[in-house]
Amino acid sequence: KTPSPPPPAVSFVGLRTKQKEFSPEDLDNDFKYQNLFEVLFSPELHLLSAMFEVMAEDAAGDRLLAAVLRLIDRSARTEVIIKACVEMEVANTLDAPTMFRRSNMSLRILRMHLAKVGSQFLEDSLRAVIFRLKDEVDRKRASGCTMEIDPTLMTEQDNLQSNVKDLVFFCGCLLDEIRQKVSAGLGNNITAIFMQLRTLSEARFPNSGLGVVAGLLIHRFLAPAIVEPHLFGLTDIAPDPTLERALKLVATVLKALASNEEFPRDSPMSAMNTFISTNHRVMQQLLKTASSGKDDSWDHSDPKKVEVLPKDVPDLLRLVVNKMEIIERHAYLQEQQHEELRGSFLRLRAAVADLTYSASYSSGVGSRYGAAPMAPLPYETDEGAWDEQGQGGGGGKLETAAWNSAAEAALNEGHQFENTLGGEGRYDAPVAMNEGMIPASAQDEVYM
Repeated sequence: KTPSPPPPAVSFVGLRTKQKEFSPEDLDNDFKYQNLFEVLFSPELHLLSAMFEVMAEDAAGDRLLAAVLRLIDRSARTEVIIKACVEMEVANTLDAPTMFRRSNMSLRILRMHLAKVGSQFLEDSLRAVIFRLKDEVDRKRASGCTMEIDPTLMTEQDNLQSNVKDLVFFCGCLLDEIRQKVSAGLGNNITAIFMQLRTLSEARFPNSGLGVVAGLLIHRFLAPAIVEPHLFGLTDIAPDPTLERALKLVATVLKALASNEEFPRDSPMSAMNTFISTNHRVMQQLLKTASSGKDDSWDHSDPKKVEVLPKDVPDLLRLVVNKMEIIERHAYLQEQQHEELRGSFLRLRAAVADLTYSASYSSGVGSRYGAAPMAPLPYETDEGAWDEQGQGGGGGKLETAAWNSAAEAALNEGHQFENTLGGEGRYDAPVAMNEGMIPASAQDEVYM
C-alpha cells in the first residue's frame, strides 16, 4: 500500500553521524535533560500525571517507575514531587476512609518512595519476626499442623485455641517491634511525609488524621511487606503457601487494628477482636509518633551521588515518544481546568524533540496545542525519501517525519488539524507513536 502524503514540514540535512550512547554523567553536563525534567517533573504534576495514564501496573511499569524516581532524585526534585503527591491525594479524595484506596499516580509514587527510603526500617522491624514465624510454621508443619484459625481450613491435627494463641503472640511481637522502631525514628524524610499527610487530612476531614496515616503507613507500606517479604528484600525467596497464609493472617489483624475495626462475630477472625480492642491505644500512639516531629524539613543528599542506570533516560523517552498523543489527550482533558497546560505541553514536546530528534513532534505537525517548533529531522522514513529526485544543496536528501505503512494504520482516529505551515488543504496528524511504534532508524538516534 502506498502511504499517504506526509505533512509538508521538511528539512534538508546532510549525512548523519552516530551519536555516543547515553551515560548518567550527561545529566550534569547537558542542559537539554534539565529542560526535560523541569517541565515533566513540575510540582503541578499535570504532565507527570498524564504520563502515568500510559504506564502499566506490572513488573515493567514498576521498573519504569523506579527509573522515573531515580531521575527525580537526580534532578533534586524529590521533596517537591513527594509533597505534591500528598497534596494531590488529599485534594482528590472525597471521603477520608477512601484515601489511598485507588492505585493512582500519587499512591504509586509514595509507595515506591517509602519502600526505597524505608528499606532499613522494614528490615529492622519486620525481618526478625518473619523468620521466627517461619520457624514456627515449619515446626507445626512437621506434626501436620498449621496456624489456621478458620475451622473450614484447619487440618485434623490443628487445635483452634492453640492457633489463636500463636497468632496473638506473633501479632503482638510484630506490633512491639514496629512501635519500638517508630519511636527510635523513621527518619526526617518519612516523618515529614506523615506529618504533612496528617495536617492536610485534619484540615479537610476533621479527626481523620491518624486514620489516613494508618492507611499509608500500615495498609500500603507495612502490610504488603509482611505478605510478600521477598519483594522488599526481607527474604531470599517467596514464602510457601502455608507461611504465606500465616503472614496474611498477621497482616489482616494489623490492618484491622490500624483501622480500629473489629471483625464480625460470625467471622473466623473474630477470635482476634480481643487483641484489637486491647491494643487500640498502642496503635494510636504509634501513629501519632510516626506523624510527629519538630518540623517538616527534609534531609537532602547530593543529587550527583544518586545512581542512575544507563537505561533510565532512554526508557523514559521511549514511553513519552511512543505515547505522546495519549499523554496529550489526557493533558488536554486536564487543560479544561488548568490553562497553563497549553504552554507546558508544548515545552514537553520541544524538550523531547531536542533529545530524541522525533520529527513527528518537532516538525510543525498540528495538534490541540498548535505547532511545535521546527527542528532537524535526523532520520529517513522506512519508505525512503518522498521526493525521489532529492532536493536541497550540498547533496542532502529530503527527509520527512516518522511515517511508514505501519504508522498509517494508527492515524489519529479521524482527527484532522489545519496545515500549520501555510499550505492549502488539510492533513492527518501522525499518531503512530500511540501504538508503541518507533521507526527502526529512529532507534539508532534515541538508543532504545
